[in-house]
Amino acid sequence: MLITFIPTRLVTGGDGKLEIGLQQYDSHDQAEGKEHKALSGYTEHTAYRIERHSICRTLPVRLTRAQLDQWREFAASCAFGEFFTFDALGTEAAPDNPQTVQLKFKSFKEKRLPGQLFEFGFTTIQVIA
Repeated sequence: MLITFIPTRLVTGGDGKLEIGLQQYDSHDQAEGKEHKALSGYTEHTAYRIERHSICRTLPVRLTRAQLDQWREFAASCAFGEFFTFDALGTEAAPDNPQTVQLKFKSFKEKRLPGQLFEFGFTTIQVIA
């Protein structure tokens, strides 16, 4: 997995690139809109967009303090809907299918595991229609 973002919170002096393997990558499409049902029984649908939600969880990895700070920079820089490039199956050397996505609000989770390992989970959102 490759993530490319613009560091805006300046937690670190990193270059805005993260590369790590994924242990979970599940996607589903979700329609956004509203439904109104009148007293007569008539139902009216208003469609806003279709979003693709991708739930991601990284492989456990041992990180240096600087690498951990880069992950925290990503979480801080993309926390409020900022766009970033996400390539689930690609690397910097061999891109697969980079997409411009947003981080779902409050979805980024940092988990510390035994043995000084870290695992990160987050959900990306891409408007597809």
